[in-house]
Amino acid sequence: MVMKNVKKKIQRIPYLFLLMLFSCLTASAQQGITVKGTVVDDNGETIIGASVVVKGNNSIGTISDIDGNFVLTVPNEKSVLVVSFVGMEPQEVKASSKGTIKVVLKDDTQLLDEVVVVGYGQQKKASVVGAITQTSGKTLERSGVSNLGAALTGNLPGVITSSSTGMPGAEDPKIIIRTQSSWNNSEPLVLVDGIEREMSSVDISSVENISVLKDASATAVYGVKGANGVILITTKRGKEGKANVQIKANMTAKVVSKLPEKYDAYDTFYLMNNSIEREACLNPAGWANYTPAAIIDKYRHPANAEEWDRYPNVDWEDELFKKVAMSYNTSVNVSGGTKVVNYFAAVDFVNEGDLFKSFENGRGYNSGFGYNRINVRSNLDFHLTKTTKFSTNLFGSNAQRQLPWEMSDNDTGFWNSAYKSAPDAMRPIYSNGMWGWYAPRDADVPNSAYFLAVGGKEKRTTTKMTTDFILEQDLAMLTKGLRFKANFSMDYTFAENKRGLSDQYNDAQRIWVDPDTGNISYKFDPDTGTGLDKVTNPIYWLQQSGSANIGATYRKLYYSMQFDYARTFGKHEVTGLGLFSRLKEAQGSVFPIYREDWVFRFTYNYAMRYFFEANGAYNGSEKFGPDYRFAFFPSLSLGWMISEENFMKKLKFVDMLKLRASWGRVGDDAVVAPWKRYTDGRFLYKDQLDYGGNTVMGSINPDNSPYTHWKISSLGNPNVSWETVEKRNIGLDYAFFNGLIAGSVDIFNDTRTDIIVAGGDRAIPSYFGTTAPRTNLGKVNS
Repeated sequence: MVMKNVKKKIQRIPYLFLLMLFSCLTASAQQGITVKGTVVDDNGETIIGASVVVKGNNSIGTISDIDGNFVLTVPNEKSVLVVSFVGMEPQEVKASSKGTIKVVLKDDTQLLDEVVVVGYGQQKKASVVGAITQTSGKTLERSGVSNLGAALTGNLPGVITSSSTGMPGAEDPKIIIRTQSSWNNSEPLVLVDGIEREMSSVDISSVENISVLKDASATAVYGVKGANGVILITTKRGKEGKANVQIKANMTAKVVSKLPEKYDAYDTFYLMNNSIEREACLNPAGWANYTPAAIIDKYRHPANAEEWDRYPNVDWEDELFKKVAMSYNTSVNVSGGTKVVNYFAAVDFVNEGDLFKSFENGRGYNSGFGYNRINVRSNLDFHLTKTTKFSTNLFGSNAQRQLPWEMSDNDTGFWNSAYKSAPDAMRPIYSNGMWGWYAPRDADVPNSAYFLAVGGKEKRTTTKMTTDFILEQDLAMLTKGLRFKANFSMDYTFAENKRGLSDQYNDAQRIWVDPDTGNISYKFDPDTGTGLDKVTNPIYWLQQSGSANIGATYRKLYYSMQFDYARTFGKHEVTGLGLFSRLKEAQGSVFPIYREDWVFRFTYNYAMRYFFEANGAYNGSEKFGPDYRFAFFPSLSLGWMISEENFMKKLKFVDMLKLRASWGRVGDDAVVAPWKRYTDGRFLYKDQLDYGGNTVMGSINPDNSPYTHWKISSLGNPNVSWETVEKRNIGLDYAFFNGLIAGSVDIFNDTRTDIIVAGGDRAIPSYFGTTAPRTNLGKVNS
């Protein structure tokens, strides 16, 4: 009885506010019939603050009062009322003006029946004993950003994101789950619909949900790939029903959050003069640098164009950056289905602007930054029989990045020069339209506006196509609860860099006006290499293969076979999983990368109260020698649903309280950044040879022989193996007051051993001739 009174007091707090709100909504619905009713739970207790609205017209509604009663005027007796309350299943009742309607709301079993995506499958949320966090695509869409990685920020506990650049098309943040425990690769494994792919290949509008696997119980099934955590992205699929079309348009404003404050030329000279005056006794020669007040005033108030050129007072940040840059994201989704086929299709377009200004260079192109991308996705499910389903996932993407050729990805050069360049050094563009340069120290004080305007133009085009074919077969004819799943996937990516010849090879004439004398200095660097005249030929697209027109292809082939078993025997529930998979991927003519996995999982629970789970993965990696190529990574976990015990039944406000603990060992074989994996960090057990160039032969000096040699560029280590992480986790999941308060608390410890140390990080004599081999030496505890 005490808890019931407490619950009612809690419910009364927002009651008056909600009643005032709904009274406004019902003002327009005073004509029609009056419906009276009472809302109770399945125990007969009245529910305060239950929402009562007309189906299809949320503007007509009210809430139940302190006694659970409501009165609502609706258009007619054909109206249908939707009655809902937090933590309970909504009910629909037909309106009637006769008597009092009694509406019974039942507890929503979502907390027990909600499905969570886990490694290679799904589990009921109540039976999960691993540290897993899940969020929906709808939640991520509220972030208002088009980049999925950026949308994770603040939406998933334990996920840390950071970004070092704001360049359009290069805004994918660095993602760390919980903590960084290796100086090698620390990025989590990302899987899209069960296949290892980049997160940037998914639009937010196509996401159904995202699960983050943190502890060993959740990640052990990924073995050698699970050391840094796993992110599982599930895309939307169609459901039986008529077509549902959604069109969304998003506009985002990008601004500079904070720039360093700087003095202008006027204040700078006064500060210099003040310093000279204070040090006059110690440094009398400093008076030679003293600037008269009349000259200083010209920097802030030039009398004419000549003084404007001669006494520049430039705010470089204002010259280079816009106040705001706009980005646009438009998506169209169509979903639906019949009893035979379900479909989901989506088209998404992104256009990102940049904060750097555009400059007219008279050469027919804009060399600034920009990004455009269009994605197309189609997910189809064919129900061939009652027990057989065949699915296809098709995805295509075309993205174009534009940037100045000379700067490539180094946009920090513009930011640094905007901060370091003195306001009185030069004008970006003088009054006669000519670019400025700083003659006394040209290399140290660049004209960033000039380099941005005439830095050439580079287009980076990336085209991606991915295809998944999935066959699912119910094998209940063999034994109840047995299912088979086969997956065959192909990815193809073509990346091309098309570069326009930089105007700096045929440099425009630049000038500098000496503030002391007013004399003009000129700078002109003619092009002696190409003989290309930029006056008559504004831009020239280089086509030489492997030079300025660079293309690369990436191919991936993945297939897997999986058996799932789920069966309930009274109060005993058992599930099992067995999977074999193989991955082959390559870039261009490089020898393909291979990986093979054998995975199992076993779970058991008694009366949804006591839980046990065992996972394991037997993985093979080409990076290690025959004796270390395969390894087994296990995990064990236990769970106790405390809220299901009899002694907890009296605490009605407790919906769910679960204690869980896990231990496991996972591995990592990524010793270099992902984009280097095709050419570096492979076959670590073999010596690597190079041909050509001088070699160190028996001395500390390179051999000056006129002959070239085969030489060892890096030594192999037959005993090198993967990094291993031992993960321990204790967690508590809770939900109170019909889900109004819910969450989880985790205490974890990760011990990473055998971290692979690069040869260059170890000191050896130079006459050794090359760097030391990679070896397992590091250890980190976090």
